[in-house]
Amino acid sequence: MRAAHNISLKKRGVCMFITCVLALLCGCEPSHVLDETGLITVIGFDQLGKGLYRGTASIPVVNTLAKQKVQVVSGKGITLRGIVNEMDLQLDRKPRLGQLRVILYGEEMAKNGLISFVQALDRTEVGSRPYLAVVAGKSYDFISESFPEQGNIGLYLYYTIFKNVRGEQLPSPTLHEFLRAYYSEGSDPYLPYIVRKGDDIKVKGLALFRNDRYVDWVKPQQTFYIKLLRDQFRTGLFQASIPKLGGEKGKKEQGGQKLKEIPIVLDTLSSKTETKLISPNPPVFQVSIHIRTRLAEIDQKLNLENQEVLDEINQAVSKKMVQEMDTLVAFLKKNEVDPIGFGEQYRAQLRTEDLTKEQWRKVYKQAKISFQLKMDIIRSSITN
Repeated sequence: MRAAHNISLKKRGVCMFITCVLALLCGCEPSHVLDETGLITVIGFDQLGKGLYRGTASIPVVNTLAKQKVQVVSGKGITLRGIVNEMDLQLDRKPRLGQLRVILYGEEMAKNGLISFVQALDRTEVGSRPYLAVVAGKSYDFISESFPEQGNIGLYLYYTIFKNVRGEQLPSPTLHEFLRAYYSEGSDPYLPYIVRKGDDIKVKGLALFRNDRYVDWVKPQQTFYIKLLRDQFRTGLFQASIPKLGGEKGKKEQGGQKLKEIPIVLDTLSSKTETKLISPNPPVFQVSIHIRTRLAEIDQKLNLENQEVLDEINQAVSKKMVQEMDTLVAFLKKNEVDPIGFGEQYRAQLRTEDLTKEQWRKVYKQAKISFQLKMDIIRSSITN
């Protein structure tokens, strides 16, 4: 009995010690009262001059009596902390980045390089979950403009990007993923390219980076191919125009002219891509893509019960996709950007760790990339 009593006392002592340690650790973290805290949901950065930047933030207002539901504040500085400190001097609440959802960069700043501010944010309380994006023009103008129908611009931006990522219209552009591509020796980062359209926001395409500098952007159709070549689709959607099939007359335009091409929509698209390095010098890649998809819409009257017609659709779509992938790769090579990650495939299959990013860019220009596409089209839910 005495031994059991001693063990019980020891257990109590250990529990009390752990409780005291946890209390001390928790006491080291200052508490934040919600009414005294400004939770920044979106912050944007613009370059004003050499070494001088402006940050603009949107903070939800929790006061139910306030007419405005968000508060916009701007500060200038040479560092992230300097900018946030200047914002602090203008606010009645302490600005915090713990609820930051989206980080925007104006075009000029993105062109001159943005890695210092990306790294600074990575070292703060925001973690790796916020989305990054490039905005047409200045982020200050973008955030300062009111969005009367949307309210909290930070959450509106976040869910707009999130919806397109989940719907596989965009590859995911989180802070962590940007840094991973930046530090990779064989790939380059990319971010959504966003514009304002009236009172709404539109993802216009994908901004391409060489290291940390924005060089150009591509349209959603080309964004589709970047995702196809670097990731797997599970529920994607593809829209294109293909030549008229089977000698059908097809529809006519208002002027009475025959349409040379017809629109087609493929949905519930799933894919698998395999890239092989056939020859190292110069690099020769063979990219094999297997797509399984559903024919959702085609703007031409066809006998879809006929397997030959389905085969003709398959052949026309496959040819169109290969042509557009060839065009995209030529565009990427011309701009010396590799968002697809051919350099990573090159390093992995050649098993070399010595290849630098600059060395890969020189090799990349000489690379030859061919595509083999196998497509299985399931006829279902057709709209003519």
